[in-house]
Amino acid sequence: MTKIVFVSEGLITKQDLEVRKIPQMLDEFKPYGIEFAFSEDLGALSGAGGNMREANLRLEKEGPGWVEHTPQFLESIQDADIIIMHYSGAGRQFFEAARKLKLLCVMRSGVENVDMAAAEAHGVTVCASPGRAAEPVADFAVTLMLALMRRLPSNDMGGKGAWKDSVMGLEGMMKNSTVGLLGFGAIAQKVAVRLKGFGCTLITYDPWTCQDKAEGLGVDMVDTVEELFRRADFLSVHARLTQENYGMVNGRLLNMMKPTAYLINTARAGLIDEEALVKALENHTIAGAGIDVFSDEPLPDGHPFLKLGNIIATPHVAGNGGDFILRSIESPINEIRHYFRGEPYSYQMNENRAVI
Repeated sequence: MTKIVFVSEGLITKQDLEVRKIPQMLDEFKPYGIEFAFSEDLGALSGAGGNMREANLRLEKEGPGWVEHTPQFLESIQDADIIIMHYSGAGRQFFEAARKLKLLCVMRSGVENVDMAAAEAHGVTVCASPGRAAEPVADFAVTLMLALMRRLPSNDMGGKGAWKDSVMGLEGMMKNSTVGLLGFGAIAQKVAVRLKGFGCTLITYDPWTCQDKAEGLGVDMVDTVEELFRRADFLSVHARLTQENYGMVNGRLLNMMKPTAYLINTARAGLIDEEALVKALENHTIAGAGIDVFSDEPLPDGHPFLKLGNIIATPHVAGNGGDFILRSIESPINEIRHYFRGEPYSYQMNENRAVI
C-alpha cells in the first residue's frame, strides 16, 4: 500500500480538495494500491505571526530551517510514501519524521521551501511545478509591457475628475520593438507565443535552454546577458532564483539598457538589486519598470516604488487567474504517474530517484 498525503499550510482546506474532486483524481492509481490522507501544517504560518505572505517570503529568503512543526503533524506524515505540499516548510525535522517518504511534490514553481540537502540525505526525490502559474503570469507580463508602452498610468483619467490631454509622440509600439527574455522556461515561452503577433523581435538569454526550443518559437538566443540588456526595448525577467543569480539584475546591467527601455519582473524579487533599480528609475537611466514582486511585502509606507511616476507596482498578483488549486495539482499528479510507471520525472529538482 502506497500512502499519499496532501499537506496544507492552512491556505488550502480539505473542503477545497473535495469540492474540486482532487481525491477522485487519484483513483487512477488504485490498481497500485493507494491510501489518501489530508494533513494540515501550520508551522510556517505560526512562525510568521499568522501572515501567509510573510511566511512565504521568509521561506524564499531563509529556507525552511526556522519552521517548527507540531508533534501531531509530524506523526501524520511518518508513514507517507508520497507527499504533495504547497507553501509548507520541509526542513530536516520534516524529513526525519517522514522516514518512509520517497517522493515530495511541491505545488509551486520553485523549491525554496525545501531543504534540498536534507532531501538528498534521506533519499527523497523532490519535484516542482514550474508551469502551474505560467498562463496567468505570461498574460500579466505582456499586460505590463503594453501598459508601460502606452503610458496607461499617466493617461488614465478614471477617478481623476477631469479630461487629460495626451502628449503626442511619447507612446511606443510593440511592432519593431525588441523584447528580451531573461530565462526561457515555461513562462517565458508562453510570453513569446503571446508576443509573436505583435511584430516584435524576440531574444533570450538562457544557458540551460536548447537552441531548437527557442528557434521553434521564433526567438533568437544571444550569447551573453550583456547583449540581452543592451538590445532590449523591454527586458522581462523569467529566471529561477538561485544562490548564484541572486541580485543578478544589478546596476551594471541596468546601465547597459537603453534610456527608452522598460524592465518587467513577474518572477522573483531576489533576482533584482532593488536599490540599483530605484536609482535607475530616479535618474531615468531606463524609461520605467513593471514590478509585481518585492523583497518586502507589503511595501513599507514611503518606499520609492510607491512614489515614483515611472513604475507600475502591483501587489504580487501576476499568478492570480483561474483556479490556482486545480492548476497547481496537475504537475504533482503527473509526477505520481511517473513514479508508479517507473518513468523519468518531468520536473525533478535533485538527483535522487525514488524506488517503489
